Amino acid sequence: MNEHNTAIAAISKGKCISLTTFKRDGTPVSTPVWFNILNGKICITTPTQSWKVKRISNNPRVEFATCTQRGKVTGPVFTGEARVLTTDETLPVMKAKRRRYRSARLIQLIPANRNQIGIEIVADTHQDRSQS
Repeated sequence: MNEHNTAIAAISKGKCISLTTFKRDGTPVSTPVWFNILNGKICITTPTQSWKVKRISNNPRVEFATCTQRGKVTGPVFTGEARVLTTDETLPVMKAKRRRYRSARLIQLIPANRNQIGIEIVADTHQDRSQS
């Protein structure tokens, strides 16, 4: 099993991942996010104007691990690359999110939460198990 598949298997039963993106100066910023696995890739959604989108646009390197709803990491940390999806690519991610997370349906009724964009994450071929 390659490391990408190992990462998918490690997080697949979780409800949240801690997604760490990096500022221009290299400072890590971690955020707990809901996720889905679509076509073997980790997919999340976030508001279009979020800092997460801006940081990924500047630096696609990310770290992720399963976590609690409050962001406490509960599994091994994996590294990977993220990419911001187009509006058309975001549609199936939004659909999957609404199927998996019932409260997402309610959250998306709030006008500020309607403009969402998808982010796709692909794990690297190696992993950092230092934070198990």
